[in-house]
Amino acid sequence: MPIMSMTGFGSATFTLGGQAWRIEAKSVNHKALSLRAHLPPELSHCESPASAQLRQRLMRGSVELHASLEADESPLEVRINRPALAVLMRELQTVAAELGAPPPTLELALRQGNLVSLQRHSFDPAAAEVAFMQGLTRALDALVAMRIREGEALAKDVLERLASLERMLDQTETEAPQVALALLERLRQRVSKLEADLGVDLDKARVITELVVFSDKSDVTEEIVRARAHIAAFRDTINGSDDGERGRRLDFLTQELLRELNTLGSKCRDAGVASAVVDAKVELEKIREQAQNIA
Repeated sequence: MPIMSMTGFGSATFTLGGQAWRIEAKSVNHKALSLRAHLPPELSHCESPASAQLRQRLMRGSVELHASLEADESPLEVRINRPALAVLMRELQTVAAELGAPPPTLELALRQGNLVSLQRHSFDPAAAEVAFMQGLTRALDALVAMRIREGEALAKDVLERLASLERMLDQTETEAPQVALALLERLRQRVSKLEADLGVDLDKARVITELVVFSDKSDVTEEIVRARAHIAAFRDTINGSDDGERGRRLDFLTQELLRELNTLGSKCRDAGVASAVVDAKVELEKIREQAQNIA
């Protein structure tokens, strides 16, 4: 399945017994899949199959579904309460005769109560569901197409930023050993100065041991290796064909990358390397923002 964003819109129309209906489906970011359907009473029975189709085609996002009547040319049915109208006319004629008034008109009788009603022919619920679901399929096709287009743009931007992040790691990997050696040399010089100032010889074995421990604590090889592994997993997730929730996986990998950068920054006691790590964190934050849009 192509990578998709969680933002999209799609609409379609369908006809039902002379009525023209419009379906609109829109989705925005959400940590899971949230569905809200706004259907009129005559289509309310379609909500359950509509939800099933939405869950089948979309994995994440807050999705709203609307259906509205755009035009109605379905035939009208005129219903007249003939018995009530006949009784009313007789009574009015009797009263008019008793009072010597003009005979009542039909118009006068029709003003009294709901004797005449206009109703649209009802349609079969099964036929309504078929027409509605066909329209929903077309609306979802448009929504998914838009989400795919935006997903491709997001993926392109994230991949470019990952390449930039890798260049920063390359720089850190190149500079870190020289930084560590320089720090060790400064420590040796401090030890020598301390011995001279105190006029004593420090325990060389203990000093060497402490220097080795410091060297190990300053080594960022493991962090860089793990960061590159996370970047490779990031690319595999974006370029892969997995139908799972790739957005969640990318969010997890972003957190792991941040963990490695934080550790790397705490180990490198050098202004240049620290600046590169800060730049990498800024780039990673942009990657995180983009990844949160991916379904």
